[in-house]
Amino acid sequence: MENHRLSNEEKDELLDMYDSSSEMHTGAVIRIDLSNRKIMYSSNFKRVTGFGKDEIPKNLDELIKLLREEDFHRFQHNLNNYDYGSEWILRVSLKEKREGFDNFELVGKKKRMDDRDIIYILIRNTKQKYGMITPETFFPKDVFDNSQQAIVITDKNNKVVTINKAFSDMMGYSLEEVVGKDPHFWSSNMHDKTFYQRMWYDLKTKGFWNGRIINKKKNGEIIFTYSNIFEIKGYNNELIGYIAINSDITTNIKREEELTRVHKYDFQTWLPNKEFLLEKMRDVITKTTVNSDAEYVLIVIKINKMHELPIVYDFEKTNIIIKEITERVTKIAANDFFVSRIADDEFALFGSLNSLENIEEISNTLIKTLAEPLQIFGEKAFIKARIGISTYPHNSNDPEQLINQARTALNVSSKNDINFYSPDLSNLIKYENLIEEEIYQALQNNKLVLFFQPQIETRNFELIGAEALVRLQKSDGTILSPMDFLEVAKKKGLMTEIDRFVLESTTKIAKELNSSKNRLKVFFNVSKSFFEDEDFLNFIEIVLDKYDIDPSYLGVELTEEIFIDDFYSAQKKINALKNMGLQIALDDFGTGFSSLAYLNKLRIDKIKIDKSFIDDLLKSESSKRLVSSIISMSHILGLEVIAEGVETQEQLSFLQSKGCYEIQGYYFSKPLPLAEFVKSFC
Repeated sequence: MENHRLSNEEKDELLDMYDSSSEMHTGAVIRIDLSNRKIMYSSNFKRVTGFGKDEIPKNLDELIKLLREEDFHRFQHNLNNYDYGSEWILRVSLKEKREGFDNFELVGKKKRMDDRDIIYILIRNTKQKYGMITPETFFPKDVFDNSQQAIVITDKNNKVVTINKAFSDMMGYSLEEVVGKDPHFWSSNMHDKTFYQRMWYDLKTKGFWNGRIINKKKNGEIIFTYSNIFEIKGYNNELIGYIAINSDITTNIKREEELTRVHKYDFQTWLPNKEFLLEKMRDVITKTTVNSDAEYVLIVIKINKMHELPIVYDFEKTNIIIKEITERVTKIAANDFFVSRIADDEFALFGSLNSLENIEEISNTLIKTLAEPLQIFGEKAFIKARIGISTYPHNSNDPEQLINQARTALNVSSKNDINFYSPDLSNLIKYENLIEEEIYQALQNNKLVLFFQPQIETRNFELIGAEALVRLQKSDGTILSPMDFLEVAKKKGLMTEIDRFVLESTTKIAKELNSSKNRLKVFFNVSKSFFEDEDFLNFIEIVLDKYDIDPSYLGVELTEEIFIDDFYSAQKKINALKNMGLQIALDDFGTGFSSLAYLNKLRIDKIKIDKSFIDDLLKSESSKRLVSSIISMSHILGLEVIAEGVETQEQLSFLQSKGCYEIQGYYFSKPLPLAEFVKSFC
């Protein structure tokens, strides 16, 4: 135990001082332990009662024998029947009359201490005059003056009444400089409002408070003190002031700070680490009362592909990037949140939850700010982040669980940058983990298969091509459609491997389908991750050479997302694909906000009208107008146009009337395994 902390015995003595604080002005105090009936007396007992040294009763029984019989019974009744903390007043007389020392007023109160009943009794001689008690009479003067601990006494309005020499030596202030002032006069302003609210709450409810306080000396130097603060109460339990007993623990604190920086801070950013965050969260949650409406939020920011930084950049540049990320996060959040770094690629913010709208606004600001290019020695570095959010007490009361929930929310969707945790996400993550394992097994054991959906030219209803669509055969033999596993594959970074399989398998099958009189064009889909892979074009050339196929038999379906981030790079790759002899189709056309702006600048051969517009074709006039416009625009630009998702004769008739004759959809056929496709259409 640190030597500045008061022991339990010392605290009891201080509380005894409180109970006997009025002895100099209002009477003497006796303390009766009912467990052994022993009595302790204040030093002025003889003066107040007139008893000589040998006449002082040694225990409760001897005290009672001094009273008149009728007073004796009333005194016994008060000792035994009043509740703890209740104050009683009784006038008594002694059996033996003594001039000026025969009638007394007793003010009693019972307390429970260490499983013992303790009675405190203030004894007032009715024939003596008493002054009013004041705060400075709480401490005996010789103790006050000679104490090595710095003592401050204030009145009930918390204005300084006096200080001792140790306080002047420690803080550098004279009595004249601080008397009449609030102790906040020497505050460091390093504690928030909540700190002082809790201090005063303890003082009002318990009568005392102890803990560490950071103050400022007269010369401006910061000082750490351990303080014991007590209420001073006088007659009838009236508050008359406060006393603070302070010890300088600055040296100890500095030693602790060095250890804390090692154990509780991230050495690279000097932000608090996960251990410190958990400690902070536990402290806040523990101090949040059961009936409180307080709500807190945990925001976890994950920096995408952080592990690749040391590969792309050297140590010095990586360090600069991490520090810049730290500065951006703290600049936005430090005023309202406890900011920490809980993993190499994760930062966490913990603070009060004002509103979900406010949290979304801050999260969007973080995402936007972190996405701004970093300038590192003339190079541009691009950082992307995503955010997961959990809340107390809605999601959990456990800090560790709140972190896990925010991390779960991080991974809920590859489409959203910001996600809030909900209990359903746990089940979703478990499901995604199972699917991820199925994908791994399928890649290793050749369990990915291709289905083919025919594309029909409806003027003469001839088969002109097909779209290759990947399926996953699970370990139990069931087949998963793309919507059941491709989102997971994107999230887990497995799309490139899947696309490589699709490309090679499609090329091989297209060669076989066109080995006779058929002239079919087979389209395959390319994901954004595969398209951006530095080996993308090289891999396609290798596959084309391997199967010695006429490139005109193959078509690549691309979505707008591949060129939305870096148009010029995408444009170069599309030109390279065209130069290889492949046909390019723009998939899901009409769903992106900028397709029309880019269309004239890309070497596109065909536009695919998205199924969502075809679904609404006969229900919505706006869908009719939009589909008509896409068909008309395609013709003007000299592009082929095909509608996917056609399921009814009415949809087919409308499309034909507008000049769209290439059709793909359930009206002709659902996607089929290769054998069925060949049997039905070839």
